[in-house]
Amino acid sequence: MKIKAGHLQPFREAVRAAVDFVEENAPQLMVRTFIDETEMRAVSYQLYRNSADVLRHWQMSDAHIQSVSAHCTVEKFEVYGDPSQEVARGVSQFMDDGRGMIMPPLKGFSRF
Repeated sequence: MKIKAGHLQPFREAVRAAVDFVEENAPQLMVRTFIDETEMRAVSYQLYRNSADVLRHWQMSDAHIQSVSAHCTVEKFEVYGDPSQEVARGVSQFMDDGRGMIMPPLKGFSRF
């Protein structure tokens, strides 16, 4: 994400509020947001069990997503895995304009 000029502090506050909300209410297994204040860029990494959880997150967190989005523009949107058709449609704006990609899995494992 590219943070808009003059929006660093409101962006930080919106992200903190969004992550606090998600931690208490939403289905993500993990959320990590990284920020480079010098370059005015941030990355949010979110891990979901499945597409149903992505859809649930979008529905319940829309106000927070909009609040964060008011202070930045999405430069890249990467999806790793096999999203449902509904999730793929939900991120299609990023695919259509070249900012997004969906990369299917090859092989891996998790240790949590």
